[in-house]
Amino acid sequence: MDWEPVRTEPGMPPKLVAWRQKLSEKAKQEKQFRFYSLYSLISHPDTVGWAWKLARRNNGAPGVDGVTFEQIEQQEGGVERFLEELGQELKAKTYKAQPVRRVYLEKENGKLRPLGIPVIRDRVVQTAVKLIIEPIFEADFNDCSYGYRPGRSAQDAIQAIQRHLKDGKSEVYDADLSGYFDSIPHDKLMACVRMRIVDGSVLRLMRRKTLASLAKQAFPSKLAWCL
Repeated sequence: MDWEPVRTEPGMPPKLVAWRQKLSEKAKQEKQFRFYSLYSLISHPDTVGWAWKLARRNNGAPGVDGVTFEQIEQQEGGVERFLEELGQELKAKTYKAQPVRRVYLEKENGKLRPLGIPVIRDRVVQTAVKLIIEPIFEADFNDCSYGYRPGRSAQDAIQAIQRHLKDGKSEVYDADLSGYFDSIPHDKLMACVRMRIVDGSVLRLMRRKTLASLAKQAFPSKLAWCL
């Protein structure tokens, strides 16, 4: 199946496209390379601005501050002011994540799954981080991995299984980690991240309480491989 690990969407800033492509190529070519000087890419206006557009597209409920996307757009100065202030905080390294609003979703077995809802500004920062570090970690995944990967879905995994069945591969190993997202060891997760990223500013940003959800979602398979 033809699949491009570094996705480029219409409207994505050319600089961001180029950065992501270069990071991906470097990660593929040098499997032991540890990346530095990434923070300036994350805090760049092109990255933060595109991160806003992606967060806005997903919409979602407000965090603990109760601020909605509509309120940001309607405030004095609108989105431009919001992004300028957030960008200044990131560049000055004074940005601080706010607490996450915790809600619980009922699972099929009747148990409750905790869900953290960050405030919008933290959602934008999470997305900016993901835009820059995603191409690096994508280079380390096996081709058979489908979960939490850009451009891949459960339907793609089913199609791969169908192809394997046609090739005569009929044995299936089914395994699941109980309560994985509730008990993920953050220290081990960050140790895995440091295998590829040594930019101290980025690592400190990822250790912020709000960005824990980003790490959980971006690197579950990477963590399992490291363990």
